Amino acid sequence: MRTAPLLAALLAAAPFAAFAQVEHSQATIVAPAYVPAYPSPYASDCAVREDDLARRKATLDDERVTNDYERDRLDSEAASLSNELRSLDSSNAAAVAAYNARSNDHNRRVNEHNQRIADMNGRVAQVTDQIVATNRYCGY
Repeated sequence: MRTAPLLAALLAAAPFAAFAQVEHSQATIVAPAYVPAYPSPYASDCAVREDDLARRKATLDDERVTNDYERDRLDSEAASLSNELRSLDSSNAAAVAAYNARSNDHNRRVNEHNQRIADMNGRVAQVTDQIVATNRYCGY
């Protein structure tokens, strides 16, 4: 008769025993493909390259801000010229000639601005390529 209560207690405790089981993960941590265990022999060269690239990038960022400001001024001037054209008396030759001179001057400055932007974009592409190459060379 003692086995019945013992068996009942054992069956009642079985779900709790299942929760108490410990499972160990079989996962392993894999290190990155390249982790230098010592300082790179190129460390000083990399530092010089990184400083130069950071300086050049900062210069390009400043130039971009200046170009954005100039673009905003040119856009404002274009809107002003457009408003002036709507109210221009096309029968007044002197007014038309003055408007055309201002418009031509504006178009010349827009073309110069676009050329500066194209040149800057070329330099940005060069710096970006050099940053990628430096990261590869320095093992980043």
